[in-house]
Amino acid sequence: MTLSVLSRWVGAVLLACGAAVAAWADTPSHGTDFPLISLSDATPHRVELGHHLAYLEDPGRKLSLDQASSRLQTWAVIDRTSPNFGFTDKAYWFRFALDNRSGKSMQRLLELPRAFIDDVRLFQLQDGQLVTKYALGDEQPFAQRVVQHQNLVMPLTLTPGIHQIYLRMASSGTIEAPLRLWEPAAFQAAAAQEHLLAGAVLGMLVVMIIYNLFIYASTRDINYLYYIAFVASYLLFWSTLWGYTFAYVWPNEIRWNSIAVPVFIASACVAAALFADSFLKLRRFSRTAHFGVLGLAGISALLLVGAFVLPYPLIIRATSAMILVVSVVALGCGYWRWWAGARFARFYCLSWTSVFVGVSVLTIGKFGLLPSNFWTDNASQIGVLLLVLLLSFTLADRINTDRSLRINAQAVALAHAQKARASQKALIESTAQANRELESRVQERTTELHEALEKLQTVNAQLQRLSNTDSLTQVGNRAYFDEMLQTEHKRASRLKQPLALLLFDIDHFKSINDTWGHPAGDACLRYLADFLRSKVLRAGDVLARYGGEEFVVLLINSTLGDALDVAEDLRAEIATLEIPIEGRHLRITASFGVASAIPASMTSAATLVADADKALYEAKHHGRNCVRAASPRISAPQSS
Repeated sequence: MTLSVLSRWVGAVLLACGAAVAAWADTPSHGTDFPLISLSDATPHRVELGHHLAYLEDPGRKLSLDQASSRLQTWAVIDRTSPNFGFTDKAYWFRFALDNRSGKSMQRLLELPRAFIDDVRLFQLQDGQLVTKYALGDEQPFAQRVVQHQNLVMPLTLTPGIHQIYLRMASSGTIEAPLRLWEPAAFQAAAAQEHLLAGAVLGMLVVMIIYNLFIYASTRDINYLYYIAFVASYLLFWSTLWGYTFAYVWPNEIRWNSIAVPVFIASACVAAALFADSFLKLRRFSRTAHFGVLGLAGISALLLVGAFVLPYPLIIRATSAMILVVSVVALGCGYWRWWAGARFARFYCLSWTSVFVGVSVLTIGKFGLLPSNFWTDNASQIGVLLLVLLLSFTLADRINTDRSLRINAQAVALAHAQKARASQKALIESTAQANRELESRVQERTTELHEALEKLQTVNAQLQRLSNTDSLTQVGNRAYFDEMLQTEHKRASRLKQPLALLLFDIDHFKSINDTWGHPAGDACLRYLADFLRSKVLRAGDVLARYGGEEFVVLLINSTLGDALDVAEDLRAEIATLEIPIEGRHLRITASFGVASAIPASMTSAATLVADADKALYEAKHHGRNCVRAASPRISAPQSS
């Protein structure tokens, strides 16, 4: 009995303790792991929140708000100016509290100046109740953002009292949280200044690209093309990394925006490697260095392609490491060439030293080894701007060096030429007059011969054109057609290809001449010839005036079905023509006879014409304005 009572008492105690623990776990805390920021009218317009945050790792990316805010979770306090966890597959929760002590409602903007965070979720609680919730990130269309800005900006309405802010971040790239709390007017002013600075940087890069394009167009020096490709790749990389392209260029292209950064990093590596190889003349200096740098360019090109198919966490790490490798190799080759006596490499080394330092700082920062601040965030930008300017001096110095070498070489060559000319001067003077007289006579005879040949060619061309052209319609005449028919007939017989013939004439043409007059009939023929010339365009096909109001079209390598289709199209369009005659419009129709065959040695070209003529007669007999086909001939080999 005693044991039973004791066991019941112990159970009640454990149950009460469990309820107390649960109640304690659900109660929010404002201790050291929940930093509190007091806000009043005297608070600065911009508050850096980096060192006012507590964070919680979520390795499985599965924690909900209730689970993350539970007292059972162990939150850590940020021990650096700006949280930077580098490349990670984990999700991170951040939290802080805002205490509005002004006695009135406040409007604030929470800014995350990192455009490349996949998923950002904000939860604002007051007295344990969810007040505001946002879901942002670069995996959502730009138009869905609450504040249309290249960075992730979330407005907060803070009534008097304490507001708990939870922020969850997950990304396939880096996780950084240099959060800022802004008064809206101050944010707009800072954003305008930031846009002005970004515009100046972009404008400078664009000007350098255009300027060097002009230089490349005049010099055709491939180094300028590689330089332009590098600057353009960096421009696109920088504007994409900071969200400007997603905001203003491709706001709805989520998939492309997610891979644009590694694509542009890889393209910059390709251009930088090719520039180093070409500018430093590594092929002549060291074939090992030449092929090594080309190998880096090839690997970068593969990474460029891989950006479209490989997982983003893998490709962004690979391209970030590759730009550091390319910078080291390009810088090392430059100092090697300078040490070996290439004076033109000195500006090259200075320029790549600046970009190497900048890219190294940025890359190390992206891996979470350096804190995020103005200098680490803009290290590559500063370095590349110095690179752009110094490389311009480098290319100019290279041009000046090459020009000096050419001038010296030309001076030496000129001295040798003057010496040779001095030794030959006597001989040249004695033979100069004879050569001039001979050249004069040859030139006279050559000029006369050229003039005679040109006149002969002109006359021959005119005669040939006149002999093959119908003077009224300016299409081929009967003689031209007969010649082309024989030629194409032999070719079709040799190649065993079908040859088709369309023979057609204008219906009731005599009545047109009688009613409208012969000039109207001639105008009708010319108009029809111009129309046919615009339709018979295929190479090898022949259009000619067969005689009177008859025209003929020879179609090479065309079956009877093909020819019938062409004839029917021509007949239908001719019926719609309106020929202007003395302020009026004349309508005409045409009848077509079509024949097609694969010529054999036993058949002649005249047979094909006769078949088409019979078909034309049949079309006339059946009411005109129609197409009739000749019965196909079956070619059989001759018996021996």
